[in-house]
Amino acid sequence: MDRNEALKALDTVHDARVQLARAMDCPPWRHAAFGAVMAALVAANAVPRAWFVPLFVLSMAATVWLVRSDRRRTGTFVNGWRLGRTLPLSGGLFVVLLALIFMARRGQGTAFLTPAGLIAVGLSFVIGTGVSVLWQRVYLAELRAGGAA
Repeated sequence: MDRNEALKALDTVHDARVQLARAMDCPPWRHAAFGAVMAALVAANAVPRAWFVPLFVLSMAATVWLVRSDRRRTGTFVNGWRLGRTLPLSGGLFVVLLALIFMARRGQGTAFLTPAGLIAVGLSFVIGTGVSVLWQRVYLAELRAGGAA
């Protein structure tokens, strides 16, 4: 392989990354759906025990639906725990959601949804949606720059 062939191969790789980044750009509903899944997971811990299993199963089914939707729309699914600049975002979201779950569980058995539980569910939706948008921006910037894919 000579220098020109190598440069052409690198250009082809770059073009493929740009096309993949274009395809991976999620519509706004996708981010909101992720936020809703996060809110359902927190809500499952905020309501009486009898509601835990149905909400948990609903959130897992919605997760499967999102993965399948991504695969239909883009041909692939990118795991949030991939190595790269997105990993701290995923880890941070996990820690925040754990804190929101503990907040939601305070007084969980005393009422259908306590004020703390309601706040935790709302925050989990907003934070989950926001992190989804930010995660995508970081991932696409990394993809376009030629970082880990």
